[in-house]
Amino acid sequence: MRFTLLPVLAALLPAAPDAVVLLDTSAASRFELRTSPPGAGLLETAGGALRVRVETPGPRAEAIRVAAAAEGPVRAGDLLLAEFTLRAAGSERVEVIVRFEPGDTPWSRPLDMPAEAGREAARFQFPFYVRRDYEKGELSFLVGSRRQSLEITAVRLSNYRNTARIEELPTTRLSYEGAEPSAAWRSAARDRIERIRKSGLTVRVRDENGKPVNGASVSVRMRRHGFGFGACINAPLLVGRARGVPQNEARQYREAVVELFNKAVMENALKWPQWADEKQRPVAIQAVDWLNENGLPVRGHVLVWPSWRWTPVPEAVRVRNDPPSLAKVIRDHVLEAAGAMRGRLVEWDVVNEPYSNHDFMDILGRQVMADWFKAAREADPRAKLYINDYDILAGHDTRHQDHYFETIQYLIAQGAPVEGIGLQGHFGPRVTPPEEVLRRLDRFAQFGKALQITEFDVDTNDEQTQADYTRDFLTAVFSHAAATGFLMWGFWEGSHWKPKCAMYRKDWSEKPNLRSYRDLVFNQWWSNADGTTASDGTCAIRGFHGEYLIEVRANGRLKRLPATLLPGGATVDVTLKGD
Repeated sequence: MRFTLLPVLAALLPAAPDAVVLLDTSAASRFELRTSPPGAGLLETAGGALRVRVETPGPRAEAIRVAAAAEGPVRAGDLLLAEFTLRAAGSERVEVIVRFEPGDTPWSRPLDMPAEAGREAARFQFPFYVRRDYEKGELSFLVGSRRQSLEITAVRLSNYRNTARIEELPTTRLSYEGAEPSAAWRSAARDRIERIRKSGLTVRVRDENGKPVNGASVSVRMRRHGFGFGACINAPLLVGRARGVPQNEARQYREAVVELFNKAVMENALKWPQWADEKQRPVAIQAVDWLNENGLPVRGHVLVWPSWRWTPVPEAVRVRNDPPSLAKVIRDHVLEAAGAMRGRLVEWDVVNEPYSNHDFMDILGRQVMADWFKAAREADPRAKLYINDYDILAGHDTRHQDHYFETIQYLIAQGAPVEGIGLQGHFGPRVTPPEEVLRRLDRFAQFGKALQITEFDVDTNDEQTQADYTRDFLTAVFSHAAATGFLMWGFWEGSHWKPKCAMYRKDWSEKPNLRSYRDLVFNQWWSNADGTTASDGTCAIRGFHGEYLIEVRANGRLKRLPATLLPGGATVDVTLKGD
């Protein structure tokens, strides 16, 4: 597959008078090559050019990078522009990821953009805001994804501070394979959606004597989707107990949750460290109860995240070197947490990210994962039990994907009651084309389990491509017969682990990705219909699966009643009685 870009083929623009140049082509000699393992690549700097040859690609682009420190500090709110020209030098096509990040917080990446080029040089210009102070900002080019030879020239990093708006600066638009309106996957997806997400709904109207009522007016209004559209929820914010957040913000947050979603998952509140905290646990329970009372079923995340990094719980740490005691502490936690939330949750992530988090399995053996599933089933016989992992849809690491497939296969063979497969979807600017997403869904659908997108976001400064991909990814998922749900990993910039990914900005203004989401969920995939009964007393429509309100009027009489449309269709009998 190829990730396509729409580069700006422009000459190096002169920096605005008020812009501060933090790094430019004259500083080529300051760039250094970092490789893992040593000797995996070569760097030559000459005439302001960076010439890189990758000898041994790594599992990720980060394995080989060319980096230089920016001159001077950068402050929260500053607007920066990164510019460079890229061309293949010995390879047919080359790819890099350009980043700006501080050395002390590698997960804070205000700039993280891919670029591709052939033998003809292409110019790239990426404006971006920074959201915190940087004393030692660094610009780097990550090149280790493939064996390649490339040349980077005309590098410049400028800080416009508050002298310009981001939309005023030149921008290289991103795209992806399958983004074009005429892409073949779209019509196929629409056909599948029509076939698997909709059924016939017949309203049959009779009078009190059982005779068909001809000419009755029928109104069918959708009230709730049958497919799960949701988001992760900040529990303290939801219940008005988040530090530093005014109550009016918390109220707006709650209103958005109810307006946009029909399902929810706790972001952090049900993880083991938070659950073990006597002050935090009541907040978690209060948030879950609020969601249930407002008609949003809740999934639990997570019972076991099998790493010491994510389990700083004194009880577990104390028995770290005592395997039998460690096994008991983990099992007791699963029984206690799942048992305490029994009846409140529709699903549980039992095991999270076993590919990169396996400390407990290293000590206790991999079969212990099956034991955790069985303990969760013992504690809560009704909640659906999931395994969950990342980089299955969003990543390009086939070893990770194969490991997840094999782990699920192993658990099923061990008799673990795995009922659902969680597929995270944390995308950077380099997204997975929709057709490839469908192929990967097909692979995991072989198990016959429910598939759910458990954590979705697109981390890019390109808001329009972010919106386009949200639309296309969600369309591909909704078109897949095994998929049962789709959850955003946050929706408001004021409470999001990656603020650029949000659908609402901090001031609650709407971003393009929110408009894409709304158009699909509440317009294209929303069924409302009006009709009139025929001589046999029936009125038939075809609608999306979900809950409806039906109103029937005839001869001054009115009858309202709820209905649920499931796969296979439904017939609703309405009796209109006289005065």
